[in-house]
Amino acid sequence: MNKKRLCCFYVNDIHLITMLLPYINERINESTEIITVLESDISKSVKKVMNGIHGKRSESLLKIDWKNKGVDELYNINVQDKLILVYGNDEFIKEANIIISNKNENCEILNCYEMMQGSAKLQEILDKHDKVVNTAGEKYPEELFTGYTKKVAIS
Repeated sequence: MNKKRLCCFYVNDIHLITMLLPYINERINESTEIITVLESDISKSVKKVMNGIHGKRSESLLKIDWKNKGVDELYNINVQDKLILVYGNDEFIKEANIIISNKNENCEILNCYEMMQGSAKLQEILDKHDKVVNTAGEKYPEELFTGYTKKVAIS
């Protein structure tokens, strides 16, 4: 079982969506199914951003379930070969990752950290992830954070 761990950092819902849309759109074009595990509903923010992008709307992006759902739903979801976007506070993300890690399925996990929560734990967060996602796509932490050196192996 292989789990690729990705992370991203945002300052508010609009920033998160604006930053992730190019990456998510690329993954959809690669036929990757995206599952969201969201602590709160961000569907209104998604629609607002999509309506503001030169009047264009991507139906595939809007078809993603952007409403909140508890981590318990992960027990009944097949995550094989899917990208699981996890959005919430540190405890929510941790709980979701435990459930996903216990599944014997290959998948990618994209943990989304709110900057004010994650900034104090930046080193710890980066150490637990393979790459960081931003508007330029997937990057190694060393490419984005000057002076960063991985301190622990991914568990």
